[in-house]
This record gives sequence, C-alpha cells and structure tokens, in this order.
Amino acid sequence: MRVVLDARKYFDFGIGTYIQNLAEHMGSRAELLLLVAPNDAQHIDKLGPTQKIINSSGKYSIRELHSIATDANRLKADVFHAPHYTTPFGLKMPCITTIHDILHVRGIKYYSIPQRLYARAIIAHACAASKAVIVDSEFTKHELMDVFNLNDEEHIHVVHLGISANYYKKYSVQAVKSFRDKYELVKPTILYTGSLKPHKNVGLLVSAFANMKNHSEFQLAFSGESIKGHEKLWDLIKKEGISGDIAEIGQISRSDLAIAYHTASLVVLPSLYEGFGFSVLEAMASGTPAIGARAGSIPEVMGDGGILFDPNSVEDLTSAMEKVLNDTSLQNRLVHQGLKNVERFSWNKCAEQTFQIYKEVQ
Repeated sequence: MRVVLDARKYFDFGIGTYIQNLAEHMGSRAELLLLVAPNDAQHIDKLGPTQKIINSSGKYSIRELHSIATDANRLKADVFHAPHYTTPFGLKMPCITTIHDILHVRGIKYYSIPQRLYARAIIAHACAASKAVIVDSEFTKHELMDVFNLNDEEHIHVVHLGISANYYKKYSVQAVKSFRDKYELVKPTILYTGSLKPHKNVGLLVSAFANMKNHSEFQLAFSGESIKGHEKLWDLIKKEGISGDIAEIGQISRSDLAIAYHTASLVVLPSLYEGFGFSVLEAMASGTPAIGARAGSIPEVMGDGGILFDPNSVEDLTSAMEKVLNDTSLQNRLVHQGLKNVERFSWNKCAEQTFQIYKEVQ
C-alpha cells in the first residue's frame, strides 16, 4: 500500500513528533511517500530510502490547500494522510486527517475572529473530505462532535500517541552530571517543557513557584522556547523576584530532553488546553513525578499516574508542587503509577492502529 504523508511540519513541536514517530514506526506496513518542506529534505535521513517529494507551499497558506493535492495525485497512491487539519482540496484518493485539537476554534482569547473563522472552515472541510478522522484523545473526539455537530462516532478514531524509547533509558551519574553542568542546574529542578503560547498558562507556574515556601531550594527550568525571549513572562519572573532561580535549557535534542526529564525532581504541565499532553507522559516514562492541569485531555492521559490541579489557581498548583516535593513516599508512588500508566501508550501501537485505518478506507 502506498500512502502519501504530508510531512512539511516534520520538525515542528508536537505535530512534528507525531510525523517523525509515525513514519519511523510504520515500517514495512506501508510504503510512505513524504511531502516535505524544501529546507527539511536533507535533514530527514532516518527513514533511509523513503521517497521524499519537496513541496514549497507555506504552512497555513491558501496555496497549500491545492498544491499538496496536485503533488499527491501525481504519485498515484492508495491513501493520503494529512497529519494536521489543513486537508487539501481536489484529492483523487481516499483521505485520512489527524486532528490533534481544535484550539484555533475554542481559543477565543488567543486568536482573532478571522483566525477562528478560517480554522472552523478548514476543520469542517477536513471532517467532510476525509473518509476517517484520527484524534489523539477521547477529549478531542468529543470536542469535534460537539463543535461541528458530528453524529457519526465511527467516522472518528481515537488513536493515542506513543512515548519514544529514549525516555525509558537509564542514564549514568556522569551523563547526568555533564548535563546539569552544561545548563548550570545547580539545585533540584522543577521542569517545564514546550512552547510559551498563552494557553500553556506558564505564568501560573511562575507565580506558583514563587509562592512556594522553599522555592529557593529549587530551580525552575524551561526547555523549549526561550523564557528570557518572552518579554511578558520574563517581566513576571522579575516582578516575582525569582530570576536567580530560573534555568534556561532552551531547545535541545530528544536525547538531551530525555536526560532533562531524568534529572528533574518534578515535571509540571499547567496548560489550559491540550489535545494530548506529551510532557507528563515523557516524565512518567523517565521515572519522574508529574503533575498536570485539570483541563483538556490531561486527566485522560495522566490516568492515576500523576496529580491534577486547578489551572486557574496559583494556590492549588503551589500546594500540589509542595505536596510532591516534600513527600518521598508520594514521589515513589507516583513514579510506580506513572510507569504503569505509560504502558498504555506506544508508537508501534499507534502505527498499527493507523495502518488498520488506512486499510479500511483504501
């Protein structure tokens, strides 16, 4: 079976992780033909002989909605897979679309009216044009059904994402020391990984950390976007008087990120909206306690492997952090339950379930 996969977001946060792992774990199940961005082609080398076709259309452009279909139709494949809701018009083969979340529709505070209207129209088209829609969680499935009045549950398939194998690795004392020295992690760390977009609610974490009675015994570490490059958040950090307790790890490789999780005392996901929630699961796989906001898909993916808090309450998050950091027996219990919880999530399982959907729509 030949499957065209739109891989132009191969190196993006979130969706890029999905594309990389789906392509890597699909294996011999299907022949993948990747549509890639011009600057990415030479860097996508892990898949060996997998065919890569360059498409220069800008992401979220009008042009992509037509040029992707033109390129895909030339390849005469059996199935087209859009890993994001920008499903092209004019495909001459069955289409599957993965919709990770509908924040662009739900996020009234974060996007303009034209942006939300555009997203609503494009997602509605994706649902109508696709023979099957894949979502990462039951939460996103019900969001789609509610907002877009979809009644056909069999049309929407929940396929949980996986956890990369490197997060399960054990690291030597020297590897951990080298990492901590490199990023000047001189105290136990509370780790946040990901973007600093408004819905990620990082300001709550900053204020909750400052509110901890013993915060000076820890560092609040950020991996992903630069916290110092985010003026509003950095001003809040200075206002709270904790700039000396901040560690800037920045954007790092997946292997270094695994060590970051391994060295952390606690991982926090304060987001107000998630379609999945990688960081809490990656922390659990690394044997690190995780706490997450009682919002979006986070309770679904965390199961009983972590502790939930109110994403609108500084006090509740402060209490949750102090509760975990000050109780060794609770930490051990969360590590045990977290490792049990992540057994539910596998990239190989994700690839197999996705392949079965390919076969259904072919």
